[in-house]
Amino acid sequence: MTRSAKPELLAPAGDWKALVAAVQNGADAVYLGGKLFNARQGAANFDHRELQRAVAYAHARGVKVYVTVNILLSDEELEEAVRFLHFLQQAGADGVIVQDLGLAAKARQVLPELPLHASTQMTVHNRGGVEKLLSLGFQRVVLAREMSLQEIREIKEKTGAELEVFVHGALCICYSGQCLLSSMIGGRSGNRGRCAQPCRLRYTLVDEKGRPLVDPRNVGEYLLSLRDLNLSGHLPDLIGAGINSFKIEGRMKRPEYVATVVRIYRTLIDRALQENFYITPEEARDLAQIFNRDFTTGYYYGRPGYELMSYKRPNNRGLFLGRVVRYHSRTGRAEVALEEPLRVGDGVEVWVSRGGRVGVEVHSIREKGREVEEAPAGAVVEVPLPREVRPQDRLFKTHDAALVERARATFASPREVRKFPVTFYVRVRQGEPVQVRVEDDTGCCGRGAGHTPAVPAVKRPLTPDFLKGQLDRLGNTPFVLKDVHFELDENVIVPVGEINEARRRAIEELEAARSEAARPAPPLPDDTFTRRLAQARLQLAVRDLPPEWSPGREPLISIAVTDLESLEAAVGAGVDRVYFGGESFRSGPPVGEEEIRRGVEICREHGISFVLSTPRIIHDPEMTAVLRRLELASELPVQGVLVGNLGLLEPARRAGLPLYTDLAFNVFNLRTAAWLLGQGAVQLALSPELTLGQVAGLVKGGRFAAEVLVQGAVELMISRYCAPGSLLGGLAPGRNCAGPCRGRRCALKDRVGAVFPLEMDQFCRMHLFNSRDLCLVDEVHRLAEIGVASLRIDARGRGAEYARATVKAYRRALSLNPAVDGGELSRLRDRLQQYSPAGLTRGHYYRGVE
Repeated sequence: MTRSAKPELLAPAGDWKALVAAVQNGADAVYLGGKLFNARQGAANFDHRELQRAVAYAHARGVKVYVTVNILLSDEELEEAVRFLHFLQQAGADGVIVQDLGLAAKARQVLPELPLHASTQMTVHNRGGVEKLLSLGFQRVVLAREMSLQEIREIKEKTGAELEVFVHGALCICYSGQCLLSSMIGGRSGNRGRCAQPCRLRYTLVDEKGRPLVDPRNVGEYLLSLRDLNLSGHLPDLIGAGINSFKIEGRMKRPEYVATVVRIYRTLIDRALQENFYITPEEARDLAQIFNRDFTTGYYYGRPGYELMSYKRPNNRGLFLGRVVRYHSRTGRAEVALEEPLRVGDGVEVWVSRGGRVGVEVHSIREKGREVEEAPAGAVVEVPLPREVRPQDRLFKTHDAALVERARATFASPREVRKFPVTFYVRVRQGEPVQVRVEDDTGCCGRGAGHTPAVPAVKRPLTPDFLKGQLDRLGNTPFVLKDVHFELDENVIVPVGEINEARRRAIEELEAARSEAARPAPPLPDDTFTRRLAQARLQLAVRDLPPEWSPGREPLISIAVTDLESLEAAVGAGVDRVYFGGESFRSGPPVGEEEIRRGVEICREHGISFVLSTPRIIHDPEMTAVLRRLELASELPVQGVLVGNLGLLEPARRAGLPLYTDLAFNVFNLRTAAWLLGQGAVQLALSPELTLGQVAGLVKGGRFAAEVLVQGAVELMISRYCAPGSLLGGLAPGRNCAGPCRGRRCALKDRVGAVFPLEMDQFCRMHLFNSRDLCLVDEVHRLAEIGVASLRIDARGRGAEYARATVKAYRRALSLNPAVDGGELSRLRDRLQQYSPAGLTRGHYYRGVE
C-alpha cells in the first residue's frame, strides 16, 4: 500500500432498521433518501422527522449522513428541491448526492454551506469531468462504475479530488445516467428514481433477420444481467489508489444484508490498514450467502467480458449446498449429500432437471435416522421437498438462518454493539443532590443531577464500587465506561433512582452534544435562506446562438450520421446541419481524419453547417484520440463541436469551437440550461424524457437555441460490456475479441418479441437502440411554434437511404400548412414507418415519465 489515509466505509440505508444495521456494524457513513427526489423510490426512505432523527442518531455515534437528491428535476420541482436541501442543511446532513446540474448550480448560489457530492448518475468517467465538477463547487465525485483502478489512481494523483467508488453490490449494465431502457419500455425513468430493471429480464442475441445467434439453453437467457460487484479481496489496491470512500450498494436490500456486508468490510478495511490483509473462508462465504448473483470485480482490472455476467440467473444464487442422492416419493423426502452445513430454518432452492427451480424452507432434517437441528458439511441427510426431484439435481442454500440471526441481533436489540469510551465525574456531597458529568474522548460532555440532597447513611453508605456499578449500566447506549472520578463524602447516601436519573440525563446530553459537534456547519436561518433564494432568480443570459438560426425562425433540420455515404445523402436531401466524425460503428466503415476532411468539404460546398460530433463516453486513455480530432476541427471550416460529456467542455472551448451540448447532459430544467449556456454553449439538446409541454416551458418562444430529437431509434443505453464480443467473440480477461461485430448487425430480442438493435463503436462499447423509431414528422409545426431551434434526426448506423428519406420527409413537412395539409403530414409519417417494422413511437413527448 502507498497511502495511509483511512478510507470511509459508506453503507446504504433504505429504512430505519438498515440505518441501525449499518451504524452498529461499523459504517463510517450512510447514504439514504427522503420521500422525494431520490433514485430509489422503491425503498421505504425517510420522511422529514425520520431524517432529523437519523442524522442525530448517526452523528451521536460518529457516523456521517449523506442524503440522495439524485434525480433529474423539472422547473416546477426545482424550488421545492432547494427548500428540501435547506431542511437537510438545518438538520445537519453531511452532504447531498445530486445528479441534476441545475440543482447543483442553484445550491451553490443559495446553500454554499451544504457539501455537494456528484452522483454516479452524472456519468463522470474522466479527469476533465472531475475537474469541471470541482470548479462547480462539488466536494466529492462518485465515479462511474466502468472505470479501471488505473484510471481512478491517475485521476486522484492529478486532481487531488475526493473520490467515491462502489465496492460491493448490484451493478448497472449501462453507464448510470445514460439509460432510457426502463423509461422507453414502460415509462418508468431511471433518471427519476423509478427504474423497473428491464435489464434483468430475458433476451436473445439475434442477427438482423431475427435469427438466434446463440442457444439460450447453453448460454442462458439473461444477457444484460450482471453479476454483483465484490472487491472484498482487493481492498489494499483500492486504498493504495487513494480512494476516499468505499460504497456498498443496496438501499433496496434487507437490513440483514446491510449488517452482514458492512460487518465484513469493516473488518477487512481495518485489516488492510494494519497491513495484515487477508480474507477468511468464512467471511467470503458469508458475503456470498447473504446475496449474490455470482461475483465480479467489475472493470477495476480490465474488461471481463462474459465473466462479468450472470446469464443464467438474474437474482440471488445462494451457496451451492449439495446434490440429490435419491428421492423417496412415498415420504416426500430427498437424500442430499451436503457440501455446506444445513440448519432447520434455512432456505434452499433445488435446480431440478425438469421444470426449473423449487424453493423451500427446511423444517426438518434427518441424519442417520434421527431428527437433528443441523447437519455439517459432508453429511448425507434427508429433507422434505414439495415435489419429485432427481438424482444429481443441485441444491443451493439461499437463506442461512444462523447468519441472518447474527445480523439481526445487531439492529433488532436495544443493546448497542458500537461503543465509545466515556469518563464519568461524580460529586456526592451531604446536603446536595448527586451531580454527574460524562465526557467522551473528543471533549463532548453531558451533565445530569438528582433532586434529593444526600443525607447521612444509616446502614449502607455509598461506595465508589457501588457508584461505578450504577454508572456502568450503559448497555442500551452507544457508550462504554472507561473511567470514573469521584468527589464522595463519607457515610452519605442518595436514592439509587436519583443516581440512575442523573446518569440518564448526562448521557442524553452527551448524545446531543456529539450530534451537534458533528454538524458540518451551523444551521442556516430561514430568513437568510429566503433572502438568498430571492436573490438567485434565474438570469438566462444568452451570449451566442448558432449562426444559422435566430428566435422566430423556422427550425433547422440536423442529422447525426456515422458514415460519409449517409452524410452525402442527407446533404443532397436538404439538411441544415450535420453531426459527424466523433463516433463510428463497427457495422459500417471506420471514420478517420480523411473522412472528416471529406465530410467538411461536402458540407462547405453545399453551404451546410458541419459540427464535429464526439462520443458520450471518453475514458482518459481514449482522450488523446478525441483531442486530436478537436485539433483537426479547429483547423477546418467547421461550425462547432457536439460535446458529449462534462470532461470535453473545457478542451472544446480551448479549441475555440462553438459548443453544442449533446443529449448526454440530460437538460431537464432552465437552471441546467443556464449553466451550460454559461459554459459557452450556443445550442442545447434537451432530454428526450421531457413532454412537449415541458419543452415549451423551457424554450418559451426561443429564449435559447434548443434542439430536440424527433426521428430515429432512441439510444436506450451505452455499455462498456459488449454482448456480441462476449458471446460470439470469446471476450474474457486475457483473451482478444474475435471481432464478430465487424461488418454485421445484431440485436437483442426480448421475451415479447421486440427487437432492440445493437451497435458497437470504435472503442468496443455497446449501444442499444429502441425497437421502434421515434417519429414527430407530423408535429414539426408545433415544435416551430414552441420556438425549438433544431430538429435532430438520429441516423447513426442506418445507412444512406434512411438519411435521405428522413431529411426529405422533415423538409417537406416544414413546407406544409398544418391547417390544410394534415393529410399530407399523416402520409409522411406513414412513409417513414417502412423504416421501422416494429412501428413508430412519439416517445415521451405526450406521455412523460414517472
